[in-house]
Amino acid sequence: MFVASQTELTTAITDLFLGIQAIVALLLLRSGPLPRPMWTRVWRYVFGLLCLASMLGAIAHGIQMTDYARSALWVPLYLILGLTVAMFAIAAVGHSWNERVAKLLLPFGIGIAFLFFGITQIWSDSFLLFVIYEALMMSFALVLYARSLYLYRWPSAGFLFAGVVVAMLAAAIDTQGSLRLTFIWTFDNHGLFHLVQMLSLLLLTIGVLLGQKTQETSHSGAKG
Repeated sequence: MFVASQTELTTAITDLFLGIQAIVALLLLRSGPLPRPMWTRVWRYVFGLLCLASMLGAIAHGIQMTDYARSALWVPLYLILGLTVAMFAIAAVGHSWNERVAKLLLPFGIGIAFLFFGITQIWSDSFLLFVIYEALMMSFALVLYARSLYLYRWPSAGFLFAGVVVAMLAAAIDTQGSLRLTFIWTFDNHGLFHLVQMLSLLLLTIGVLLGQKTQETSHSGAKG
């Protein structure tokens, strides 16, 4: 039932734990104080989509199946990943820049995610395309959170900025196809990518929860 490759198994297990971490983050955010700014609602979609993507990824990496079945499983995965990254950028706009602009950009963000998904279906190395797409969106979010950290000194901004930096480091690690690390078990670049993503998700979760607790909104920075 399970694949024989140890690196594929460690990739699947780390994907599973990443999904569990994402659903915990979602539940913590849902239990936060009211009212909830628009950007925190978008983050709920980010955490939910990340959980779904991680669970499907765990199946794709860890369960024996035909090449056709595995390829078919990656079709919805790329759509979910595309939407996750797009929602991440929209949440950053709503939190750090302007909530009204974020609402206007939301359909465009979804459209970009579907465009990314369409290109993955004809691209020979779709995961490399995802890394490029993620790097562009993360760079945009990084600028916005750096702006919040510099101008407004929001409690959340430092954690969110650090979380994005670590997420970009994780993406860079995932491009290193020959990377291997043995610590009890052997991890390849994908497994290490998930481990670093867990740290990123922890930092992002702390930042989002702090922002919700203090009711930060982009209107707080209207002077900027």
